[in-house]
Amino acid sequence: MNEDDIKKLFGQNLKYLRNKKNFSQLQLADKADVTFNFINDIENGKKWISPATLSKLCNALEIPPYQFFVGIQPSLSNDCNANTLEVFSTDVLNQINKIFKDCITRYKI
Repeated sequence: MNEDDIKKLFGQNLKYLRNKKNFSQLQLADKADVTFNFINDIENGKKWISPATLSKLCNALEIPPYQFFVGIQPSLSNDCNANTLEVFSTDVLNQINKIFKDCITRYKI
């Protein structure tokens, strides 16, 4: 994986995570105290970010930093395939977590 691949992965994940929160690029830019153009350039793989900007994006999206680097393009090993990895996507894990929380609340476990 080269530098451009990493920028592309980061940008794709940023866009996915932003959309998951139902934020426009402008809304995320406001929350992260960066410009709209900068968000657009990151999502298109044209710009890279500093650690300070990574922190701002994490805080604005309420996520840990690693989520920008996983999930969209999983690396495959001999022991697994894309279908297996897809089952454990962030969306699925979040849905499972919500179901558990709902059960705990409903049944007072």
